[in-house]
Amino acid sequence: GSSATFWQNTNEQHLTSRWHPTGQQLAADWVPIQTAAGVVLPRCPLSRQRPYRLDLRTRLRARLLVATAALGGAAALQAGRRRPRGSAPPKGGLRYFRYHSDLPRPVPARRIYVKRPAGQGWPEQCPPIQAAQAFGWDVINPFELCFVRRAEGWEPASAVEVQAGDLEERAGVAPDTQENCWCWDPNQVLPHRISPHVFPEIRHQVKVSTYLYLWTPPGWALLMSDLPNMQRSFRVQSALLDTDWYFPAHPWHCVLELPIGDDVQPGDELRIPAGEPLCRLMPVRRGAYSASEMDRGEFAELFGQGQQWLEENGRPSEDPDGQGALDITRVYARQQRLASFAVDFGTKHRR
Repeated sequence: GSSATFWQNTNEQHLTSRWHPTGQQLAADWVPIQTAAGVVLPRCPLSRQRPYRLDLRTRLRARLLVATAALGGAAALQAGRRRPRGSAPPKGGLRYFRYHSDLPRPVPARRIYVKRPAGQGWPEQCPPIQAAQAFGWDVINPFELCFVRRAEGWEPASAVEVQAGDLEERAGVAPDTQENCWCWDPNQVLPHRISPHVFPEIRHQVKVSTYLYLWTPPGWALLMSDLPNMQRSFRVQSALLDTDWYFPAHPWHCVLELPIGDDVQPGDELRIPAGEPLCRLMPVRRGAYSASEMDRGEFAELFGQGQQWLEENGRPSEDPDGQGALDITRVYARQQRLASFAVDFGTKHRR
């Protein structure tokens, strides 16, 4: 059915229990919650992700897809280097699959996120800033997140595990259950070890699942980052994802950095409401880029073109001290060339 049941552990002392992979024979301290409720109860045990075991035929197909994507990426890179002037680059885009059909899709980024009082001069009124804020897709946080500062560092005050039954029903594969957040483990082996002297330096970081599997066309990667120009109580670490050839068994996650410093005290809480943008996804075309200084002739030509555009489109400034300066505020916004981002709901797996 379309109703989504997730599970949480309500026993504050039961922190080392293991989630039963079949979702059956649950201990008495596990209770179901509904997505519509948006309620996150006390913390649950955090377990490591195990790889999903594929049969031989599926493994061979997966290897073929990876090899094809890698070759396609290399071909796109070479094509980009020798692409004829004026020809269009390969089209970029994003394909996604949700871990559960009741969890949110990515949404197109918005031009404005902070509602300001009336007045002029707010940074959000600047067209280039608006363009940066509207570039890409936002990943929506599906469950309320609450982190509590303990004596040793930040810890999730609650966590949710989502079962894979819905994914198995839609796609025929059944990865492990997915927690929505977890901390680094000083004793972990996978995905990598953490040295004893390193762990205290990253103790304030937490990982949060996007519950999204992501794919981009050959030659395109995804830049995962914080929302541009947003001042929040946490920060998303930037990461460039090779989504054109690497397709993990688990959904992608982002890494949050929580506050540190003398003003952070044990007992402090940090909440991220459900429905809030969690992180940003931006398509990046892989290629060979270089920076070089213009020669003086090129600079003079471009400077002249800029002044000609200013004379043709600017209007006299109302500033009495402007000394003949021209105002381009509205005309720049009208002529601004923007990228567009959308989310297509027309898939056969729509739920």
